[in-house]
Amino acid sequence: MVGPRSLFLHVGLPKCGSSALQDWAGTNRALLARQGLDWPEPEATDHMAARHQWLVNALRFGPDARLEQALAAASGDVLISAEGLSRHLDDFDPAHLEWFRAVTTGWDVRLILMTRAPGDWVRAMWKDFMLNPAANADDYGLAVGLADFAALPRVRRLGDVRRLGRDLGAAYGARDLTEIDADDDWLPALGRLLDIDLTGASAPPRRHESVSDAVVPVIRAVNALADAPDGSDAALSGPLLALLQQALDSRNDSLRALEAVHGPGLAAQAEALSAAVARLPALAEAQGGDPASALVIETMAARLDALGGAGPDERKGDAA
Repeated sequence: MVGPRSLFLHVGLPKCGSSALQDWAGTNRALLARQGLDWPEPEATDHMAARHQWLVNALRFGPDARLEQALAAASGDVLISAEGLSRHLDDFDPAHLEWFRAVTTGWDVRLILMTRAPGDWVRAMWKDFMLNPAANADDYGLAVGLADFAALPRVRRLGDVRRLGRDLGAAYGARDLTEIDADDDWLPALGRLLDIDLTGASAPPRRHESVSDAVVPVIRAVNALADAPDGSDAALSGPLLALLQQALDSRNDSLRALEAVHGPGLAAQAEALSAAVARLPALAEAQGGDPASALVIETMAARLDALGGAGPDERKGDAA
């Protein structure tokens, strides 16, 4: 007698290889399908890994027919991935979780939780969340230092992996939960769990990497500038971070997304940006500036000059 099929639900944690896993699954979708594992259509984004964000939204705001459609269309097991399935667990409506459990009745829901060493994970989370727009629901990392960030209730909640695992299992009606160390060679472990022969599969690319320690005080300086009481520089936050990305050419998806939005308009804002960049060194120093932070800011200024944005003093001289 054939047992129930498995719905593998990769739930995070954030900053634990989610983007790499999602890129790998999307790239190898045909190989997975040939071995009886469906990767349902994810939500494509320009600069973030394509993931099943629609399920997170369904659990927050109301049922989405795509879950039933994905399960009905599957010829074998199913793999769904979205780190918001752990990050937003406490934001989900109990009625929507009940809907999920009802739709997946008859399936073995098997959770995949990728983790890292606690200290490394908290630092990576802090670096990532300080880039979130202030209007975002996850803006609790914008203005606090590392120690205060680590003490935030939401961060402590995610970091308590044992308790989180129990709560995830209950919420999703899961058969089991497998924890995989994202700092190890995690792909073979994932392949064994999914019962997938990885021969011929492409390796997951490195992406959405955390910014270096030297960049952290610069980002915090930008946030401090945008958070000034008079609000006069709030609109410059996105453009300044886009300028930072152009200067660094980083592999951080959040910075890449900001550059895509604000990059084309940087030259038109050159005067305001030049004045703001001139204020960053003192602000970065107040944020515990790394010795290399000054070089990062100089690189931003040079990039702005290359876009035609001479500094205020130079423009005054030209006008004279």
